Amino acid sequence: MHNFSPLISALESAPLAANELCRIFHGRGHSVEHLSHLNLDFYPPSLFLVSYEEIDDDTLNILTEQVWQWAQQHAPEQVTAMVYQQRAGLQTQNKLVQGTLPERHTVKEGAVEFIVDLMSRQNTGIFPDMRSGREFVSSNSQNAKVLNLFSYTCGFSVSAMQGGADSVINMDMNKGVLRTGKQNHQLNGFERGVSFLPHDILKSFGKLKKAAPFDLIIVDPPSFQKGSFILTKDYQKVLRRLPELLNSNTQLLLCANSPELSESAFKALIAEHTQDAIEFVERLAPTAGFIEIDSDRSLKALIYKTSAK
Repeated sequence: MHNFSPLISALESAPLAANELCRIFHGRGHSVEHLSHLNLDFYPPSLFLVSYEEIDDDTLNILTEQVWQWAQQHAPEQVTAMVYQQRAGLQTQNKLVQGTLPERHTVKEGAVEFIVDLMSRQNTGIFPDMRSGREFVSSNSQNAKVLNLFSYTCGFSVSAMQGGADSVINMDMNKGVLRTGKQNHQLNGFERGVSFLPHDILKSFGKLKKAAPFDLIIVDPPSFQKGSFILTKDYQKVLRRLPELLNSNTQLLLCANSPELSESAFKALIAEHTQDAIEFVERLAPTAGFIEIDSDRSLKALIYKTSAK
């Protein structure tokens, strides 16, 4: 028996009418154990269903049919497509199961927009769970000089510019994501004061030290990137160099999205490798829709500031 009613209930209370990027059902938070392999997001105008386990065709058909029927009955103007992504096994597979996607797909989050791609790769171009982090950056960027490490498609940078930053340096070794990042800035009308450096961060601190100090530093690395970054091994190398980039009032947003790294272990790692140059301020509350039974396994977005020594 397939009981998908908790997921359908989540659809009923989702803010679809706002037409903004959001998580509808967060199975990975383990609040509904038998559906803990499923997430459902809204990338207007598409629903984006992800499974971290293989689902047989019959079960998948029942699930997608139930979700699509609900959408057609209750939100036909907001929802005009549905994509399924299977993330089990080695190869992520994306499949358009209903409707058609916009040729150039952009989604809104508050006052900004981002380019997304639901079909051709594992990550879509923006991480919905980091909205609270982007809101923090926007609220703390007025006249700031900002450094965005592991910038991916530069969502934090767009948020910083929206918040009135003077300048942002984005650094990521992947030129492709930086190209999308540049397009995200153009889309929002932010083209001055933003730079995009396609460098390996672990080998580029000399360049960053010359540009320092920064008022706001964001470190949001992948938990694992084959051949370049392994969070549990390489994060400390970044942390050790951060003290060289600070002024007396620098704020830092330090993120880790690894279920294996608890909040206390992450804080201990930061304390050990930054030589008391920074002090903990707060952990950001999770973005709406990302309810976790165990907060140690969820995304950790920690705010630090230069120590008042």
